[in-house]
Amino acid sequence: MTNRYAAGLFILMMFTALLTACWDRTEMNELALVSMVGVDSDPESNKITVYYQIINPLSGTSAKGTSGGEQAPVYTYEISGSSFGEIKSTIYKMLPRKLFMAHCKVLLVSQRAAKQDMRDIVNFIEMQPNGRSSVPMLIVDGSISQVMRTLTPLERVPSDTIDSRLDLLIRNSLLVGKQIKVSDVIERMEKSDTIVLPLITGMTEAPSSNSGERSADIDANQNNFIIRGGAVFRDYRMAGKLNDTQLVWYHLLNGDRGRHVRQFQVEGKQVSVELRLVRIKREVFWKSDQPVVRIRMDLELSTAYTIESVPKSRNEVERLENRLNQIIADESLAFYQMIRERGWDLLSINDLLRKQTPNHPDIDQAAKNAQIEIRANTRLLRTGSMSQPYGGTR
Repeated sequence: MTNRYAAGLFILMMFTALLTACWDRTEMNELALVSMVGVDSDPESNKITVYYQIINPLSGTSAKGTSGGEQAPVYTYEISGSSFGEIKSTIYKMLPRKLFMAHCKVLLVSQRAAKQDMRDIVNFIEMQPNGRSSVPMLIVDGSISQVMRTLTPLERVPSDTIDSRLDLLIRNSLLVGKQIKVSDVIERMEKSDTIVLPLITGMTEAPSSNSGERSADIDANQNNFIIRGGAVFRDYRMAGKLNDTQLVWYHLLNGDRGRHVRQFQVEGKQVSVELRLVRIKREVFWKSDQPVVRIRMDLELSTAYTIESVPKSRNEVERLENRLNQIIADESLAFYQMIRERGWDLLSINDLLRKQTPNHPDIDQAAKNAQIEIRANTRLLRTGSMSQPYGGTR
C-alpha cells in the first residue's frame, strides 16, 4: 500500500513538472520587434551608437486619423554608449518593450565604423541568444542616421524594401552577390578572403519623418535610399570601394549568375546586350616557375533589350559574339590589373593556388606573381520579338 502511494505521488510530481512548460512565455504585446539594426562608431570619442528600428504594431490602414496622419510603420531608437553591453541595458530608458532581435532582417554599418574594425560588430550580433547572423550586411555611404530614419515607398517597412531590392538585384543584375550575410562575412574574414559588401546611400539630405507625407509624395526618388557601389573588406576592415561598372566584372569573375544588361561598343554602335554566366572554369598550370591562372567563362547572350541594332544574319550574330568575347576578356583583365595594383585578392587567386599546390613554400608571393588569362565564350540564345526596330522615315 505504501509503495502504491509513493508511486502515485511520484507520477503526480512528474505531471506537475510538465505543467511548467510556459513559465517563461512573453506575450506579443510585450515585445519590441526589431526589423533593422544600424551601427555607428566615432573613432575620436570611441562612442558607439546603435539604431534599433522597431515595428509599430499599431500602424496600418486602421490607424489613420492621428494628428500627424498615418502612424509611422516603424520607430527608430538611437542609443549611444561606450560598449554594446551598456547600450543593451540603457535602451530600456526609452523602450517600453522587451527587445526581440530574432525578427531583424538587415544590418547596416556606417562607413567610418567599417573602416575601423568590424570584429566587435559581428561578435555583438553572434553572441546574442536570439541574434540573427543570417541577415544581409550593408555599408552606409553617408549618414547612417539619415538612412535609419528614411521611410520608403511601396514597402511600408524599410527593412522589407532593402531585403526585396537585394533579392531582385541578385537575380536581375551583377551588382550584388549572394554571400553578403553576417555569417558569410565571418566565415570569409576568418579565411583571410577579400570580399565586397553592397553600399547604401540616402538620396535626400533631410528625409521626411512623416509617413503620411511620404505616402502622398509621387516622386519615389525623394526621401528614399539607393543601393549603389560596393565596399571592399579585408581583415574585418573596409579597404576601398568599387563602382557599379567594376562590380559587374567582380561578380562575373566570381561565378555569380544574375542577368545583367550593359551597353557595348560594336562596329561603331552602342548595343545593349543581356549577359548571363552559364559556367566558369578555373585552371592553374606552371610556366617557367610562374603560376598561370586561366579563367574561362561561358556566357549566354540576349538581344531582347537591343533596340539600337538587331543582328539579322548568322554572320552578324558571329561578329557580335566575337566582338563581345574580346571586350569581356579585355575589360575583365583590366579589372584584375586594377585590383592587383591595390593589393585586393578579390578573385581568390591565393586560395586557388593553395588548393592546387599546398606544399608551395610561398603561396602569397606566387599569387602576386601569377599570370592571369581570361577567355570568354558567348552565345546568342535569345532575341527580342522584332527583327527590325522602327526607324520612321529616316
